[in-house]
Amino acid sequence: MHLISYAAISIEREQELRLAGIKYHGHTGNFHIKRPWLTIRDLRFVRSTLNRERIEILHSHFLGANIWFAHLSRFHPHIITVMGGDVIGTDWRPNRNLQERLFTAKAIRNADCITAWSSSLAGRVLPYVAKGTVPTVVHGGVRLASFCPGPKPTSLLERLGIPIDGKVIFSPRLMRPLSNVFEFARAAELIAGSFEDVYFVVASPVTATDEEYSDKVRDVFASGKTKDKVRFVSEISHSEIADYFRAADVVVSIPSTDGTPMTVLESMACGTPTVIGDLPDYDAEYFEDEKTTLMVDVKDPESIAVAIIRLLTDHDLAERISNEARRRVEETGRYEFQMSKMEAIYHSLIKK
Repeated sequence: MHLISYAAISIEREQELRLAGIKYHGHTGNFHIKRPWLTIRDLRFVRSTLNRERIEILHSHFLGANIWFAHLSRFHPHIITVMGGDVIGTDWRPNRNLQERLFTAKAIRNADCITAWSSSLAGRVLPYVAKGTVPTVVHGGVRLASFCPGPKPTSLLERLGIPIDGKVIFSPRLMRPLSNVFEFARAAELIAGSFEDVYFVVASPVTATDEEYSDKVRDVFASGKTKDKVRFVSEISHSEIADYFRAADVVVSIPSTDGTPMTVLESMACGTPTVIGDLPDYDAEYFEDEKTTLMVDVKDPESIAVAIIRLLTDHDLAERISNEARRRVEETGRYEFQMSKMEAIYHSLIKK
């Protein structure tokens, strides 16, 4: 596999790519209309890489400058994958800026295949695909060998300063307004009033945090009953994230928009009940209120608190939801199942 990124990546990420057997060729710049010489430079870079490396399939992820460069390269076969944040809102259309209006619809229409991370996302782009083309639903999939039920990781809890018998609520989403962590913090205050042994673990990676928003969230946690009950975690490695899910009694993932979130599927695979937003983007194959998860109003802290308290106190409900959620992930949400679908698409395109 070869990779051209649409943004600069760190040296550590480059090393990870090499270890995975991926040849990284660098990144393009922004797609400029008013400075076309920069766009032409990057387009030449894309074309020369495709030719030099004798690439057989070009696969673009997200709708943005990357698919514009891919479209203008005139390379075929070209696959576009729609992943969520790039098609926000039920009335989405390509009109945010001039580049999007000029090239997004054309890129989608000229692609040889469109995949999407959920059926609702596939429906968003359906009006723009070529006649006779039907977007295929394929998402990233969960590696069940890593994400599976297990005992609470005592070493992790000790490191976080949480008693082994404490009730743990984990928020894995980025510290940004879209994630509604502020509303979770307000809900935490309500929950802390009902339990003495409850603790809140909040992901707060330094490199992906809105600092002003983070300060607001931290102020809420510091102002009441939760001030000694919250643990902010700056970095969580991919190899350790499953332990955080297993350490939690409830996982809370309540962004305002979403596709098929891997964090939620991974939590489900670990057997941890989840609270998510009542969003139209979620695929009912995995996310069904009262059956595989509890859904809440993401802007209502009381709604969030009530759902979490239900899962903490109603053990039969928590077990029933987590068992059914894991069953569905094992059935069609596992990595091998999803990637076999993508592999079949690759072979089909090569044969054509």
